[in-house]
Amino acid sequence: MANVIGGINLAQIAQNSLDALLVEAFPLRAFTTDFSADIADVGESVSTRVASAVAVGDATTGYTAADVTSTAKTITLDNHKHFTMAFTDLEIAKGGMTLLERTFVRPAVHAVVNSMMDAVLAKVKNAPFTSNSVVAAADFDADDVADCAKDLTVLNVPRTGRSLIVPPTYYGNLAKDSAIQAAYAYGGSEAIRENKVPRVHGFDVYEYGDIPANGENLAAFACGQESLLIAARQPALPQNWYGSVESATDPDSGLTIQLRNWYDGTAGKQNIAATVMFGVGTGTLGLKRIKSAA
Repeated sequence: MANVIGGINLAQIAQNSLDALLVEAFPLRAFTTDFSADIADVGESVSTRVASAVAVGDATTGYTAADVTSTAKTITLDNHKHFTMAFTDLEIAKGGMTLLERTFVRPAVHAVVNSMMDAVLAKVKNAPFTSNSVVAAADFDADDVADCAKDLTVLNVPRTGRSLIVPPTYYGNLAKDSAIQAAYAYGGSEAIRENKVPRVHGFDVYEYGDIPANGENLAAFACGQESLLIAARQPALPQNWYGSVESATDPDSGLTIQLRNWYDGTAGKQNIAATVMFGVGTGTLGLKRIKSAA
């Protein structure tokens, strides 16, 4: 006889997870991402390609073809992360869906996405990204962002798709910059009204509070979409299993978090897990590190 625990709708939890995912996953959109269907089911790695810089020729003597090169970048899907919660029958009876939403959804999504960010940000080191500058949080302003734009142009990073990832201390000082607060300068008042820094010198600005120092005083960084690489898939659907499975997919990046729900009759607990498999790697050298100290 199957146990039925009232008030639990995994599809609804998945929708609430998606609402949280839309917020939590936004820094991941700054990087080249391959969450496509061709890696959804099989294979331990996925490969993408990064094009080398090209040089133009003089057409007055004709159209002579030049060699082009792309470098394969293989990402091994070697991370399988999860966040699992277990609720007793009494907790379900008392809190129902409200308890699950409040206690589980946002912590689960945050834990899973944060594990991916931890893995990819661990790649932001002097090797291979040698371009850097030292700027204290209290000194970081729009002029420093302009310097980042110049340096990324020197590194042949396309002007489209540039991102700036900064911690709250740097973001706060940027938001206070009079050049950014002056709404007339760019036709918006988000910095004053919403504490939201708009695009600055060609960068989408992301505030992220868990950037690791990586043993090199890393504080923030500016990058193009191809500098850091992520590939991910949800685990294969379990076969002959007594639980249920739903998925929450970020429509922009395609990142999917799988949710599993099962009841342990012996322990008298309803288990709900959020899980994802992923791998990270480095792409082009189009990234500039901002350090807090030399």
